[in-house]
Amino acid sequence: MKIETGRGSFTFRCLSAGQFVGKEGWVHPHGKAGTFEIIYMLQGELSMQEGLSPYKAGPGEVLVLSADLPRFGMTPSDKKISFYWADFETSDPDALGLQVSCKIKTENGTLETLFRQLLMFKGRGDYPEEAADYAAMLLLSETAMVQKNAALRCPKVLRDITEWIRLNICSPITAAEVGSRFNYNPDYLTALFKEYFGIGLKEYINEQKLKKAEEYLRTTDCPIKEIAAMLGFSSANKFIKYFSYHKGVSPARYRQGYYNQKM
Repeated sequence: MKIETGRGSFTFRCLSAGQFVGKEGWVHPHGKAGTFEIIYMLQGELSMQEGLSPYKAGPGEVLVLSADLPRFGMTPSDKKISFYWADFETSDPDALGLQVSCKIKTENGTLETLFRQLLMFKGRGDYPEEAADYAAMLLLSETAMVQKNAALRCPKVLRDITEWIRLNICSPITAAEVGSRFNYNPDYLTALFKEYFGIGLKEYINEQKLKKAEEYLRTTDCPIKEIAAMLGFSSANKFIKYFSYHKGVSPARYRQGYYNQKM
């Protein structure tokens, strides 16, 4: 369905949802990139990897997985495992205020209640199809709120670092440079980022640079060469390789796909 907001329009659709129950020894199957996924753990521990980032999630923890990276299970579960899940697609995840490729811990049972509501609507012929989409959007909006609250509780050094990265994202930032500037070992900062944001420092920097690249591609008519320079790349080819590796599509195709969706 198409959603109109003050900043423009975007599309959203909940593709599927359910509750999974698995026995000891279960491993999450390989999944191709293409759709977003949210997982809410009920029982056991889920061990999986998205792209280059490993995750372990237990009861009450939520994984929000990107549509741009493949995902697969790692260590088999050592006991019974259960979780809610939902696959969705959207033309603009930022419109939901949602951070993807991350793990968060919930503070109450609100997300579990919203998942139950989603499952009540999904696949029921006596409800319109849009009911499940709206239920899924409510679930994701609540997830985004939990993410924001978790970010506010993180240590001051992380808030300072993320703000510095935001202000300097158009420069060629490295994890080593961040560690040197803030007088912390990069490995320690990586562990801290994984604890609070679910991804390491290097992955966080990449995520922010890619978001800025997507913003330039969507909102400007600047040539790819100029965008590469604006983001601190020494050449357009390096930017194209970087963007294509992480997003699975070239900058030009990403821009064309965005404009096609608006037409």
